[in-house]
Formats: sequence, C-alpha cells, structure tokens
Amino acid sequence: MSDPAEKIINLVLSIQRRNGGILTQLDESLPLLAPELGLDSLDLAEVVACAQRESGRSPFDEAQPPRTWAEFLQCCKSQT
Repeated sequence: MSDPAEKIINLVLSIQRRNGGILTQLDESLPLLAPELGLDSLDLAEVVACAQRESGRSPFDEAQPPRTWAEFLQCCKSQT
C-alpha cells in the first residue's frame, strides 16, 4: 500500500505541471495556495478529495486547519 502523503504530493506536483509549472519537488513549508505552486481553490479541492479518499477524513476537519503543505500532510498521516 502506498503512503497517503506520497500520493498527495504526487497529485500536487501533477496539478502544478498541468497548470504550466515545472516543479519536481514540493516545498512543504509553502502555504497551500502559494503563488509558486500555481494552484487555485479548485485544485486544492481536488487534493482535499484525494486526502479524504486516502485517509477517510478531510484535513480541514481538524481543530486547527492546515496552512502549509507540511501541516496538511501531517493531518493525513495522523488520520491513517
């Protein structure tokens, strides 16, 4: 079974490339909608849907919603 965080990172990078980006690595310290990523709110919704499929919950169900990709991925890890 693949790591949920790895799937999410791959999806973020895939969406980023689909939007014209060239990143090969996700800087987890970036805010979720950092301009460098070129993601919009619909792209983020796609990533959240993936997180829900992988872990059974949305990271935004947490008491403190994630602001960075590191926080987002930590929420996904702690939910598995």
